[in-house]
Amino acid sequence: MGKNRRVFYFIAFLALLLVVIYFPKFKTSSGILKPSNAAIGGAQALPQEPVSREEFLNAVFTVSRPPEWLAKMLFQPLTDLPQDSLQKALKWAGETENKPLFSFIQSSLAEKQGGDQNLTSAARNLIFGASENMDNPVVAAYMFQQGKIILDKLLKLNPGNIPARNALIVYQSEYENQPMKFLGTLRETIALDSNNVETRFLRLNLLRKSAQWKKAADECQKLISLQPQNPVWYFQASDIYGFMGDSVNAKVYLNLAVKVQNSNKTQ
Repeated sequence: MGKNRRVFYFIAFLALLLVVIYFPKFKTSSGILKPSNAAIGGAQALPQEPVSREEFLNAVFTVSRPPEWLAKMLFQPLTDLPQDSLQKALKWAGETENKPLFSFIQSSLAEKQGGDQNLTSAARNLIFGASENMDNPVVAAYMFQQGKIILDKLLKLNPGNIPARNALIVYQSEYENQPMKFLGTLRETIALDSNNVETRFLRLNLLRKSAQWKKAADECQKLISLQPQNPVWYFQASDIYGFMGDSVNAKVYLNLAVKVQNSNKTQ
């Protein structure tokens, strides 16, 4: 089961990596497409009780030991810190490749700046950052919990916030492990905007995980119709047809993927 989960995440990560590499300029109805590296995959056993910021930071600093100035700063209330101090901390987290700390500080900066867009960014940084750190239960649980607090505020004010709803889908799947909940949220979100690429990609991952290959192939067709110049969806379709045992379509879509990819390189 663990091996299958790792394979699933690897496939999802590669697909999203291709999206980011080839199509940063592509737009959805809500702006520039910036999909997460998260995928729906079912939760591991994460702490359900509240995790403190101190517990989170202690767990984070097992990855890379912080300089004294940074440790003192981050253990203070973040609302008391100026933005330039947080920017300095963010730079250190980036340079040391401490991804959970980087996501945490990014969200703190966005919260300080305020506004619907910044708060949405803060929540997504936490939720998607948590989903990428499932191997560290304390870190993942804290980020999920803090992200959900912001999501609740956002969705109370604007239930139609699609990027926030997408983060909620990941939270309900990865942290709560509540299939009926995240399936309901997914359906509602698609009903609000059936052309949101990130939402459709979350659905595709769900269909792949549950081996619903015919529906997954149909979802690929939808994604291809939304982004016909994106080779990711053709590669995904080829892969899915392969799982279905349809070698003809698997080859057709593989050739299309390579053709589209090469065409993009010449532009």
